[in-house]
Amino acid sequence: MTTVHKGCLECGKLWNDRKAGREFCCTTCRLAFNNRRMKRGAEMYDLFRAMRRERDQAKLLGLWAEMCRLELRWQQEDQEQRPNRRSYMPPRKALANLRESGRLPIGDVVAKNIRAGR
Repeated sequence: MTTVHKGCLECGKLWNDRKAGREFCCTTCRLAFNNRRMKRGAEMYDLFRAMRRERDQAKLLGLWAEMCRLELRWQQEDQEQRPNRRSYMPPRKALANLRESGRLPIGDVVAKNIRAGR
């Protein structure tokens, strides 16, 4: 059975395919999408780690606000260059990818002593 896709996540091109779940029309688009994600992840990595490990300093410097500004800039770039196409994996898929690769084993305790209701 042939499926009509919503469009390539990178260029927006529509195509017919026999494979359900395919997100890119070609290897070039897949690589461009993933390279952008890696570059952005590298930019966010140090900020996130500093926020988790040096909270007092991160709060003083307003790291969370800076991370939000960075993400907003990426969103604006995406809207200009790739209108109406996301450049990130949906939350459920992102978690599934981490668990399937073994980088986030199911059941690992991330935070301890969390109060009920939070």
